Amino acid sequence: MPKLLRSALLADQEALLRETRATKLYFFPGPILVLIVLGILDYAAASVRYGWGAFPGLTALFEKIPSGNPQGTYLLIFFLFVTLLAVIWLIVRYLRWITNVYAVTTHRVIVQSGILGRQFDEIPVGQVRGVDVHQSVLQRLLRYGTVRVSAEGGGGPRSIGNEDWEGIPHPFDFQRLIESANQGLSRANAGGNWNAGPSPPRL
Repeated sequence: MPKLLRSALLADQEALLRETRATKLYFFPGPILVLIVLGILDYAAASVRYGWGAFPGLTALFEKIPSGNPQGTYLLIFFLFVTLLAVIWLIVRYLRWITNVYAVTTHRVIVQSGILGRQFDEIPVGQVRGVDVHQSVLQRLLRYGTVRVSAEGGGGPRSIGNEDWEGIPHPFDFQRLIESANQGLSRANAGGNWNAGPSPPRL
């Protein structure tokens, strides 16, 4: 049974092959690193304003700022404002991560998005004409990448295609499953048996 995809979305005789969110390694390291740096800057500025224990190097540097910054007040306000923006950035990234689910079934490639209102976009596997995977060296080491599914035809308002799905874990397994589903559906239409082969490892 699906854990991320809404089970009612699957039709009769349709099996789920894989469902996934983008990896956390794609969405969260940037905002978290920025927040750590800003937290250090916030503390150093607050140590000037409130007399807390000095942060090596930074507190002494901030104390040298001209008198237009009385007791580090303006500097602290500035860093706190930037920190608030970074928190908002992290929340936005979290919402993007949690609200997008990518799935492959024996009949379709599906993207589920939204929290309160769910949106489902799909490509029938019979319309898939290519699946490309792009990985940088770092992404290859971290085992994720960008997947692009090319599809034929307009397909209507719920169709998708030629879009970059970024941060997909084990992207070559995702590519292989889509291609296997396409081939399996072709065999089934020709009177053969559908077989996607063994499922790839999941995170």
